[in-house]
Amino acid sequence: MENFALIALVENLRPMMADLLIRRVIQQQANGFIFQTRSARIPAIKVLLEARNPAIYTSETRPPTEAPGSDFLMILRKHLTSAEIVDFRKPLSERVIEFVFKTTVPSRELETMSLVVELIPNAPNLILLDAERRLVSSWVSLTPQHGMGEYEPYSFPKSGDKLDLEQVLEQELPELDALASVEDPQAALMARVAGLGPVFAAEILHRQKKSGRSLTEEIRSLVQHVRSDSKLAWLYTELPLSHILEQNDLRMLNKATISPVELETLQRSHSSRLFANIQEAARFYYDELESLTLLDRAKLPVLRDLRTAHKKLAEREKRLQRDQQRYEEAEAQQKTARMLTSSGMKMDEHYDTVTVTDYFGDKPQRIQVPLDSSMSLRENIDKLFKLQQKASRGRNLVARRLSEIRTRRGAADEQVRRLQAIRDWDTWLAIAGKLEKVRTAETAVPAETEAPRRRFRTVTIDGREILIGRNSRENEEVTFHAAMPDDFWLHVADYSGSHVVVRNPNREIDLDESILVKAAQLAAYFSQARNSSKVEVHYTKRKHVAKPKRSKTGLVRLAEFKSVKVEPKNWE
Repeated sequence: MENFALIALVENLRPMMADLLIRRVIQQQANGFIFQTRSARIPAIKVLLEARNPAIYTSETRPPTEAPGSDFLMILRKHLTSAEIVDFRKPLSERVIEFVFKTTVPSRELETMSLVVELIPNAPNLILLDAERRLVSSWVSLTPQHGMGEYEPYSFPKSGDKLDLEQVLEQELPELDALASVEDPQAALMARVAGLGPVFAAEILHRQKKSGRSLTEEIRSLVQHVRSDSKLAWLYTELPLSHILEQNDLRMLNKATISPVELETLQRSHSSRLFANIQEAARFYYDELESLTLLDRAKLPVLRDLRTAHKKLAEREKRLQRDQQRYEEAEAQQKTARMLTSSGMKMDEHYDTVTVTDYFGDKPQRIQVPLDSSMSLRENIDKLFKLQQKASRGRNLVARRLSEIRTRRGAADEQVRRLQAIRDWDTWLAIAGKLEKVRTAETAVPAETEAPRRRFRTVTIDGREILIGRNSRENEEVTFHAAMPDDFWLHVADYSGSHVVVRNPNREIDLDESILVKAAQLAAYFSQARNSSKVEVHYTKRKHVAKPKRSKTGLVRLAEFKSVKVEPKNWE
């Protein structure tokens, strides 16, 4: 609310303020106070100290939100309960309103007190003064612009070398007329005259240009108009007000302008709604703004959780799509295995590459297939078939999980849309009890939608699953949580390295030598001895591995073990 609208509001309220008694002071939100009275004409005066849009108006409407009382509230209640308003004034050029009270406190210094309401954007404040106008308490600390010492009387924030509106009304100021011809007359007028905001400065310049009178005369005329007993008020918005309220468009609502006069500069660019007086316009606008702002804040945590869940689901969907693509590529190994089977090469021989005929393309062609030379052709073929079977199972699993993820994303989107569509407190309170269940259901990740992920390496060699820890924490998990008592356990001797576990579901007494060598080579490779030519590796059953008390993570003690020397090699 600009200064000229405040002038009109004060003038409109002044006749009704005589002998008004304060019944109770309520802090109805963190930065809002309601002064309830004993009068039917003005049942309550509300003060909102929002940094962006501070306001004072007559209303006792309270959205259903709880706010803890502050120390400042206790001070206001102590001094102003049952106090009588004996004066109500506003400096013409300042966005400051002052109430003077006659209190019931039996003290000469506190028998008369003043409550100063500073409605300055970005620095609103509520200040309680004693009879000597010295500071008793304030909602926030006074700014340096007040220029007050510790025990000095209160003074308004200084506005520099600007002209007061009182001077404009009482003196002839020909220098103001020169402002109409500068490059930016609106900014120049606001910089020269205190109490002029952008809307009313533009209106004054428009009227001066239209009438041909001086700027001084136009300012005087407008001030006289807003101070008169006006019966009408206008609320200007960039879009129709009904549309803004229907869409809960707080950004547009915050841009609205309240005016006690019809603004010619906004007639073409804005929609307007007419009210009986400035009080009615202020009450309607600020109650709607407060209600929608608090409702938006109430919905924000739920919406934030749902959007976070949606983002996580989108990330999982991308990972599953990558897995799906990888599985589709792995399924092509079946064709390679079939070509190797019909290649005519000896199955028990070892090859680096095999040349085969590819009959699966548009026309037959000879291609070379690289193989693992440490394995026979038969073992290479078996490995490719196993990879294809695993990929086929994985692709089906991923497809099912992708469908579940997309369903959950759609449900989260729908829930966000429904919450955003709530525009009144009754609807919000009706579903408030279900919100915790909604947040839990939409943000939790059920086990069936997330593929089980091990935090350690897994390798399959000759049909045996081998687990490899990545660090000390994973080593402990592999050894003491994942491994069974009869599984085989390996670790490089005299060096730090990974714990390696070879699954032993059939509880064999000894490990097959080929698997033992390859598992030992893995233990040597994933250790600090990786670059050595030969490394000694200890191996034993998992049941012979123990963790000493109060030892570091990953440190173990072996009750018995055997050793084998191998060359480090990665079979992963």
